Amino acid sequence: MTAKTLMATLVLSALSINANATDFTFGLNDDVISTELQFDVNKDVNASLEYLYADKGGQMLSGAMHIAHDAGIHHFELGAKFSQVWSDRSANGNLVGIGGRYALQMGSNVSLHASGYYSPSVLSFGDIDGSWQVDSKVQYALNPSLALFVGYRNIRLQYDNAPNTTLDASFYLGAKASF
Repeated sequence: MTAKTLMATLVLSALSINANATDFTFGLNDDVISTELQFDVNKDVNASLEYLYADKGGQMLSGAMHIAHDAGIHHFELGAKFSQVWSDRSANGNLVGIGGRYALQMGSNVSLHASGYYSPSVLSFGDIDGSWQVDSKVQYALNPSLALFVGYRNIRLQYDNAPNTTLDASFYLGAKASF
């Protein structure tokens, strides 16, 4: 199965899911805009589609699937994220990141969120030889359907025959809407 076929399968699967809930997240700063649409397949599984455009880095389209677990104030998600990268400063390629997300409910409508994915060379295709992505944010829920946040994201791409590049390393503001 080619990388493009796998991405198309992830997109079509996410669109055909009988979703229990949907979250739309939007983040931006002066140079970067990002969006995410997450579907809860059931109480223990979710799927998401993400798009990131960096003015000085390129673009990334991702599809992810996670298994989720709640333990009191802690929320854990483990899974994989398939990404297609169009880099402005280096070669393009695909990668599969293994990792997950974590959220801690602090009370008073405040929560801390973190995510991280690692793509070794064996899961990186095209001219990309590896990648890592980290993201963290502090979120404030205005009500059960709307939250605002401030975060920091770092996406690093590794290459064998070219200098490593950073697709994004910046602070950003955003909002999350739940339907």
